[in-house]
Amino acid sequence: MKELVSVVVPILNPAINPTEEKILHNTLEKLEKYPLIFITYEGADLSIVKEHNEEIDVIYFPKTYFESRNKLASLFLLEDFYDRFNWCDFLLIHELNSWIVRDELYYWCKQGYDYIKAGPYFGSQQSVPDNVVKRLSGLNAEEKILFGKGYADNGLYLCRIERMTKVLKSKRKEAYQYRHDETLANADSVFWELEANRFWPHLRKPTDVVRNHFVQNAFNHKDGNALPFALTGISRSNIQELPYFQTMPEAD
Repeated sequence: MKELVSVVVPILNPAINPTEEKILHNTLEKLEKYPLIFITYEGADLSIVKEHNEEIDVIYFPKTYFESRNKLASLFLLEDFYDRFNWCDFLLIHELNSWIVRDELYYWCKQGYDYIKAGPYFGSQQSVPDNVVKRLSGLNAEEKILFGKGYADNGLYLCRIERMTKVLKSKRKEAYQYRHDETLANADSVFWELEANRFWPHLRKPTDVVRNHFVQNAFNHKDGNALPFALTGISRSNIQELPYFQTMPEAD
């Protein structure tokens, strides 16, 4: 019988910083009942990471995919990546820029969605026109680049493996183009948001209102509002500015 869900934590740089350590420790605590797997490259020194849990499994992929976040995006647009986890129905991809608020993972796996991820956050940057007509006609190259920038440090998504591989098979040409577009940051997020359902709803996604109960960019969350399952958009450089973390000790 298949596992319902596995939590996958990518490790690009094994020398994780104190903020990433804090995030990892919190994840191990909050999601302790689920299988958790590190993905990284062969030969990576995981001694700092494994201080938090010696027993965690590691799956290795070619080193090229861990040279930068943009290279990691290419890995997340490969059928082979999802096929490596065929013992479970869902994956929670959890980069160390996202904070689990409380364990609602089982609940979200049972809601019938194929893909859930926070929308782009532009802050003071220029945003991109986003409407039905624009999504059908397609964004131009400049708009895609701006859209991709909105996904910086947005590294948490829940997906149904079977549907992800089916989309990648049906959109092989588009996925190839996204994997090899060196001008586009966070190409995986742009692909899954814009291309997967462009002409047909291949992936069942929640409305924005429902999605905000699953995950929000930490800058978008307003004090006093109900907290989601997770917050994303967190880095060492901004954690002390985020209201959620200001009441916590040692927020470095």
